[in-house]
Amino acid sequence: MLGLSALLAACGSSSKSGSSSVSSSTSSASGTPKKGGNLVFARSVAPTTLDPANTIIAGDIYTLNQIFEPLFITNPDGTLAPWLAKSFTTSTDHLTWTFALRPGVKFSDGKPLTADDVVFSIKREAANTVGPLSFLDFAIKSVTAKGSSTVVMKLKTPWAPFESDMSVFANAILPANFGGKSEKAFFQSPVGTGAFTLSSWTPDSNLTLKPNPGYWQPGKPYVDSVAINYVTDDNQRVLQVTSGQAQIADSIPPANVASLKSNGAVNVSEFPAWQVDLLVFNEQVAYFKDVHVRRAITYAINRPGLVQAASFGSSKPGGSFFPPSLEYYDAGTPVLAYSVANAKAELAKSAYPHGFSTKLLVSGGDQTYSEFAQIIQSDLAKIGIKVSITTLDHAAFESTFQKYDYDMFIDYAINDISDPDEMASFETDYKSGGSKSYWSSYDNPAVISLVHEAEAEFDTTKRKALYAKIQAQVAQDAPFVALDYPPYIYATSKKVNGFAVNPGGAYRLADVWLD
Repeated sequence: MLGLSALLAACGSSSKSGSSSVSSSTSSASGTPKKGGNLVFARSVAPTTLDPANTIIAGDIYTLNQIFEPLFITNPDGTLAPWLAKSFTTSTDHLTWTFALRPGVKFSDGKPLTADDVVFSIKREAANTVGPLSFLDFAIKSVTAKGSSTVVMKLKTPWAPFESDMSVFANAILPANFGGKSEKAFFQSPVGTGAFTLSSWTPDSNLTLKPNPGYWQPGKPYVDSVAINYVTDDNQRVLQVTSGQAQIADSIPPANVASLKSNGAVNVSEFPAWQVDLLVFNEQVAYFKDVHVRRAITYAINRPGLVQAASFGSSKPGGSFFPPSLEYYDAGTPVLAYSVANAKAELAKSAYPHGFSTKLLVSGGDQTYSEFAQIIQSDLAKIGIKVSITTLDHAAFESTFQKYDYDMFIDYAINDISDPDEMASFETDYKSGGSKSYWSSYDNPAVISLVHEAEAEFDTTKRKALYAKIQAQVAQDAPFVALDYPPYIYATSKKVNGFAVNPGGAYRLADVWLD
């Protein structure tokens, strides 16, 4: 998925290298970009911190992509592109990676980007005990500066996903030592290399960005300001974009797509996603520690019917916990397909053959998940499992399931990088994946061993076979149910040009202009 070609001639023996070209991070827009205008973005999730290393558990990561940037980014087509790094090489044993920084890049305070900034930032994230994505930097043994524009990273072990790991938002580059400020003071007024800087912010609420006048891509950004407003209710976001109060709205409910497409002032876009909606079981609860219960529930949920009823056909029914758009997805995964008879037979093998009562946790304001919950409630009643639904606001919802104070919950998993290791590790590697298998407590040593083997394998054919085994075993163990594979659905004003979302969910507002 890399699509990188040119060699870095200055370094020694290498088996792999990256180019210095910058790929466009948006789809092409008609006409010549125009300067000016104030962009209003209605977002379903608000940032609760401005630290990119911690935002996986604290809100909106995509807003912070406008302020901070990593060494590589993922384009809308899913390919990797060099960003703050212009090129790289690896040694033949895959243990030494050398990155050449892009010349002329400055932080928003005018200070130049240096190798010391990269060393500080990567070391900080690798040692991070708060952000669950620090496991992506597990393989790093050392990070050193070689002059002001070259960074050398030595690994403990060969690590196939490493280049892709360097593109994750948590590995964004900050000024060394926070530019001489305390960590707290820095994130109250952060400095990054991104196209925008912070103008104002209310935690858990609205945020305003202004252009970075020294941004390294000449002429960008195009807009004069970006107001990102936290609008948790789906209907309100739709209303704001149709009324002109906002120019972009995210997480558009599938039920609204048809009517929005008939609105002459609005465009609706469905972007391919490395995303899967999951019904997660808490294996710390006795019912769900029983594999037969988990398998019975998986059989009992009519995923094709659920997708048609709740997503109006915009999503694809779930199977593997890898989405079809993700590299190494295996369409032949032996999933537990819908069958009430098989569900009843599986439940009969469990310690609870006559069923039981349980709770399902969902985030409020999300129409699709609310409908999923009601359909699941109805499907499980057919096999004697009574489900009560608990709805919490999004912040309370996340803190509740991350404390394991739940029986089942519905949420989505996104692969933020082009390599599938993040999804495999985060959802199945109980010991080192960063979330104890997506807070399910699923712990299968055989699966963990396969995940680690795939991380060290550079042969793509062998990696494909390993990930097929992982998907097959997880499908049989059923630690969660892959409900569906949805696209990212956005509504934008007809005035908006250059907006695109990559499969990991990220977008770069530097390329957006208003007609």
